[in-house]
Amino acid sequence: MFQTWFKIFFRNQKKNWLNGVVNVSGLTLSLTVLMLVLLYLNEERKYNQENSGRNEIYRVVHSMSDGEIWGVSTSVEGPKYKDEIPEVIETYLSEGGYNPNLVYVEGKKYYTKKIITGEASFFDFFPFEILKGSIDKFKETSDNVAISETLAKRYFGSVSAIGKTLEFGNRVFIITTVFKIKGKHYFEPDLVTQFKEYPKEEGWGSYSYDLLVKTTKGNLTKSLENKMNELWYKNSTVPSAEKEGMTPVEWDKKHGTKILLEGLKDIRLEGYTKSASPEGKGNYKLIKILLSLAVLLLIISCVNFINLSISSAEQRAKEVGVKKTLGISKKSLFIQYTTEILLLGLISFIFSLILVELILPYYNLFLKKDIILINEKGIIFETFIVNIQLSLIVGFITAFKLAGFKPSEVLKGNITRSKKGLIIRNMMLGLQFVISGFFLIASLVVYKQVNYMMEKDLGFSGDNILIVKLGHGQNNYQNYLIAKKELVKQNSNIIEVTSNFFVPNGNNSSSTNAIYKENDVQTNINPIDFNYFDILKIDILKGRKLQERFASDTITNILINEKMAKGLGIYNDPIDKKIHIPVPYIKGDRIFNVVGMVKDYHIYGLDREIPPIAFFHWSVFKLMRDHSFYNFQIKIKNENMEETINFIRKYWKLNIEQDYPFDYQFLDEKYQKTFKNHQKQKTLLTILTLIVIIISLLGLFALATLTIQQRLKEIAIRKALGASTKEIMFQLMKVFLKIAIYATLILIPFSFYIIQEKWLNDFVYRVEMPLYPYIMTPIILTILICFVVGIKAYLATKINLIKYLKFE
Repeated sequence: MFQTWFKIFFRNQKKNWLNGVVNVSGLTLSLTVLMLVLLYLNEERKYNQENSGRNEIYRVVHSMSDGEIWGVSTSVEGPKYKDEIPEVIETYLSEGGYNPNLVYVEGKKYYTKKIITGEASFFDFFPFEILKGSIDKFKETSDNVAISETLAKRYFGSVSAIGKTLEFGNRVFIITTVFKIKGKHYFEPDLVTQFKEYPKEEGWGSYSYDLLVKTTKGNLTKSLENKMNELWYKNSTVPSAEKEGMTPVEWDKKHGTKILLEGLKDIRLEGYTKSASPEGKGNYKLIKILLSLAVLLLIISCVNFINLSISSAEQRAKEVGVKKTLGISKKSLFIQYTTEILLLGLISFIFSLILVELILPYYNLFLKKDIILINEKGIIFETFIVNIQLSLIVGFITAFKLAGFKPSEVLKGNITRSKKGLIIRNMMLGLQFVISGFFLIASLVVYKQVNYMMEKDLGFSGDNILIVKLGHGQNNYQNYLIAKKELVKQNSNIIEVTSNFFVPNGNNSSSTNAIYKENDVQTNINPIDFNYFDILKIDILKGRKLQERFASDTITNILINEKMAKGLGIYNDPIDKKIHIPVPYIKGDRIFNVVGMVKDYHIYGLDREIPPIAFFHWSVFKLMRDHSFYNFQIKIKNENMEETINFIRKYWKLNIEQDYPFDYQFLDEKYQKTFKNHQKQKTLLTILTLIVIIISLLGLFALATLTIQQRLKEIAIRKALGASTKEIMFQLMKVFLKIAIYATLILIPFSFYIIQEKWLNDFVYRVEMPLYPYIMTPIILTILICFVVGIKAYLATKINLIKYLKFE
């Protein structure tokens, strides 16, 4: 019996090869896209899954009054939470990011990037496998250090690292613990060190650290947040309000801070902040978009499958009639035809696996991942189950149609197409049109927005400006001053050298409240050199820039940007206004005089607002200058750029940092990284749009072929009665054009809402919703429908009349 089934199956596939190609190719491409998206999602979800305490560990973040959420905390919070909240059983305070440094080992120097410094409780939060030594030994003193297995082999080879000493950051450490990291984690350090002493209490407003809390079992998020906010109100809001002569309610409204908790298990993808950890943050929005589009692609493929299967079912009506006459049960027929669809689904699944394996190297390169398909058996199984479910749905619908034919009717050749069946088919065609149109409109709008971002005036020029990173040495500023003079003298291709703290799209930032009369603005402080605005071509709108000839420009004079001036209510007349800026690095009354206002420029990407910024000279921030001077910028000429960079590299090795790697990046390229996620969305959406349109057109072509074949006798009669080719073509195309018109009425409002509310509104700086995609898309798709259906309709008008009328 099965042998007969397979013979019939292959004969029918050979006969209706176009249907088979469309069905298998559509489902193959859909499953391929789905599998690729699931592989990406699974790769991101692997973070922290190896941590046994992931359900009880949270990061403390702060929601500020201006709506921003900071991932940093104060040094005073952790002990307070642990002492006064019973559910908090342990805390871990750290410097947050990694601190690369030169590590001295047995007379050799090693540049080591992943060094983390924090409390001794690190391994209580990250229970990595301990290969040698012990956690208890590590906790005994802050002079002990834990080292990763990989780094231990690099430093000491096959010799045991336990008991050996390391030196960096003016400290000597003894190795007491060797650990091994399995999986992906919030921290993946090579060296774990402890604070020499716990950071001094700088108050409840000094956000400088990463704070993790470990709780008792159970989902305690909301309860903990409430208790932490109560402590914050008591210890921060009330005292601050009293100090400023305000009520706590007034203070909370103006400067209120709310504590939020990010679960370790979700922080990579669903955290509140822009940065999830030193290991980066996953692009959950992109994943959700891709997953949604993959589902839409599957729907289109299934619509094709169902439409073509039902339409071609009528060609097998006599087969059903004969089988029923011979006594084959309806159940047996149902199983047979469902099995045929399942077999097509299985073929599609196998092809999709092959296609994923072929695409994966390029996909990994595009996403900067290292996914290996054979290691992702769970994803393969999930996709297989989805494929089986979809095949069963399509199979049941088709088998129900076929098994329902009456032998007495079909053997006479009386096959009627029900009005209900035609309506359902047309609705599914309309759904295809809506989905295809949505993809095309979305692709055009994304293209418009990304181009707008790429072409928008950023307010500064980053052309030919190198950002050169410095190590964590104590003489960085002095080295910079020497390099600033010598580089320009020694190479005519070097135009000028400058520096600032708050580099566009950089990781450094420091902010505080700036106060003028009753106005108060959260402001970023940005130490700069005198020539900074000239090199980046940032416009001074009012007043003047900082100048070396004025001693006060290195003590009390500042510049502010437009956003800060507006916030303080001094935009029209900012010059010589006295602003109170309680900068923690400066002693005294901290009153500064405004000597200039600069034009706003985009320090972040266009999905974030330009922040208020106050510009000081480095000399005002001596502590910050001596301990947080990590980069400077070099403007070079277009000519002989490679030679110029090589010259700077050699100078660097000889005069600045012999043992640190020469690490540089062009400023414009660094800023372009803010657009990368959106460029990826554009690229992926364009590819998916092409796939969707191709699948839809193939399905339309196959369906038009079947539909027109069913009307060949009607066409022959019309021709015999004198109908012209144009009249016959219009009659054949009319149904498809009506579907396109009705679908357009749904497509336009649906697409506008989704794109405007769910994507475009995420950008602070964006294009106005363009109208041309909503006009062009229905026209383009209608033209394609006319072209595809028109070809088949035209060929149908050339049929042999005698062949179809000889029995009438």
